Amino acid sequence: MEPFETYEAYIERYKMFWSEEGDGRPPMLEKEEFQRKFKLLRDSYKTYWELIKSGEEDKAANYYLNVLNRLENELAIADGADNFIVDLQEHLGGP
Repeated sequence: MEPFETYEAYIERYKMFWSEEGDGRPPMLEKEEFQRKFKLLRDSYKTYWELIKSGEEDKAANYYLNVLNRLENELAIADGADNFIVDLQEHLGGP
């Protein structure tokens, strides 16, 4: 399997995640659009974790539903949190 952040891995995930016709799938992204949205997802997770760290759990939950969830669906990612944990630790100064 390709590294998570590659376009090739996205294509594999897309085929598995959206395997049924008529399942409300988003259109498959072109490589440049995938790269742009993947970076946006990475940055959005930083914002999400900052909201949690600052004690704004309600805002974080709303942000997840309205921003992160949509991007994860477009990128065929079931839950991106684990994939950005290194970025999070660097961003928030954790181990």
